Amino acid sequence: MSTKNTAIIGVVLLLVLGGVGFFIYTTMMSQHERNSVDLEKFGFDLTGAPSTDEASVGVLGTTQLPSTFGSGQLTPGERVVHGLVRDRNLMITENQVLQKEIDALKAQIARLEESLKVSEHFSPESFNQELSRVGSMLQIYLQQSPDVARFSPFRQETMAAAGLMEYKRFVESNHLMLDSAQRTRLVLEYLPAYMFCVGDAVQLAANNMREEQLIRAYFNAPDTTLLPEELQEDLETVLPPCQQELRTQFQNELPNLR
Repeated sequence: MSTKNTAIIGVVLLLVLGGVGFFIYTTMMSQHERNSVDLEKFGFDLTGAPSTDEASVGVLGTTQLPSTFGSGQLTPGERVVHGLVRDRNLMITENQVLQKEIDALKAQIARLEESLKVSEHFSPESFNQELSRVGSMLQIYLQQSPDVARFSPFRQETMAAAGLMEYKRFVESNHLMLDSAQRTRLVLEYLPAYMFCVGDAVQLAANNMREEQLIRAYFNAPDTTLLPEELQEDLETVLPPCQQELRTQFQNELPNLR
């Protein structure tokens, strides 16, 4: 076969293949357009709902889909299905909005309940009862401790008052609501050493019984008791080392009390 004949056959084949390809392409495009129309009737067009209808805003502020009966090309059955699909989507959207509002209200209620719980716990009557129990525990501990014999009964009361003052300061400043076990742990594990430290500190600060009475009054009511200037200076010299050690221990224990 000559080169000329081969070229002619090649051109013919190209024309045939091109015609077949064009026919297949036009057939596919026609079918695609028909499928798009069918999908569009049911609201599933990839570009959105039919453009002849306009969206509106729902009662809850959400965007509603176009009107159910916006297209005159829909059959009665297609209109029903089309409407059901859109109504379902609208309900899902509005339910999501409602759920967010419900979750926000639940969180607000939880915060209010926690605030009420804290307020009730630190109400004067309730908190005073807790302090009374702690004060009794401190006094009983001192009475039963063999190491307390070197302190007078009056000094022991001063030591217990000092321990209670630190307990009150720690609980109030950290807004703690302690159960019985936590309260007992603080009283028996940390406050005894502090009370004995205070007993020795008072011995150094007070020059007479009158000054020791003032110191005990200060521990019972630190916000309303005014000490003489010299006694105040002496107490501020000997008391901080005791307080610093106890407060460091309390602070280290704080994560276990939350």
